[in-house]
Amino acid sequence: MKLCYRGVEYDYNPPSLEVRESELTGCYRGNRLNFSYVSHVPVPQPVADYNYRGVGYSTNSQGQVQPTTEVAQRQPVFQAGRVSAGQGLRARRHLLREAADAHRINIQRSIQHRIEVARAQGNDQLLTQLEDELHKLA
Repeated sequence: MKLCYRGVEYDYNPPSLEVRESELTGCYRGNRLNFSYVSHVPVPQPVADYNYRGVGYSTNSQGQVQPTTEVAQRQPVFQAGRVSAGQGLRARRHLLREAADAHRINIQRSIQHRIEVARAQGNDQLLTQLEDELHKLA
């Protein structure tokens, strides 16, 4: 096909694609519409290594999922088969104690910040309430 752009003539040969009619039909502004798709163009899939919740896997060029050979085995804290009952309970109590301590410290920091803001604003009523709350926590 001969075309011309800004006075320059050139030959354009569009690539020929095998197009198939789809079973899907539609309606647009009252006219029937048939959908078509290119049947032989493969969609390239990304090849990469991924990690989901500690489990590694990779994908190949066909989009298939393959487990990785190097799987990092991480031992969970609470697992009945590998950890004896006494060790599991101790580990759980330790984690719960750490979480409770961190929660208490965060609440104290929040109240301390609110006390500083109340002092800066001169709000004595709020200041006394916050100091009482801080003393109850400690």
